[in-house]
Amino acid sequence: MKQKCLKTKKKELKLTTLGFTLIELLAVIIILSVIISIIVISVNSILNDSKSSLSDTQKRNLEKIAETYYLEEGMSENVSCVNVSDLISKGYVDSSEVKDPNTREDIGGSVKIIYDSNQYTYKYQKEVCE
Repeated sequence: MKQKCLKTKKKELKLTTLGFTLIELLAVIIILSVIISIIVISVNSILNDSKSSLSDTQKRNLEKIAETYYLEEGMSENVSCVNVSDLISKGYVDSSEVKDPNTREDIGGSVKIIYDSNQYTYKYQKEVCE
C-alpha cells in the first residue's frame, strides 16, 4: 500500500509540474507586448527623423545645384530665382532625386538667389518663381 501511495503522489507531482499556468503565460504575453510596443515607437521615431533629415539634405543639394547652374549658364545679376523644374529639364538634377521622402511626390519649388555684399546666397523655397 505504501508503494501505491508513492506512485500516486509521483503522478500528481508530474501533473502539476508539466506546464505553465495561465497567469504565467499572460504575464509573458503582456511583457512581450510592452517590449514590442516600445520597439515600434522607437523605430517609427527613427524613420521620421531620417525622413526629415533627408528632406533637409535634398534642399541643400538643390541650393548647390542651383549655384552650379547659375555659374555655368552665366546668368546675369538680374536673375533672382531658379525653378527646380528648370534644373530638371536642363539635366542638372534627375527628377527621381527631388521627391519628397514622406509623400514620394516631386518637391518642386525654386531656389532663390540673393546677392548681398559681393556674395551670393542660395535659399530653397517651396514657391515657384516667375
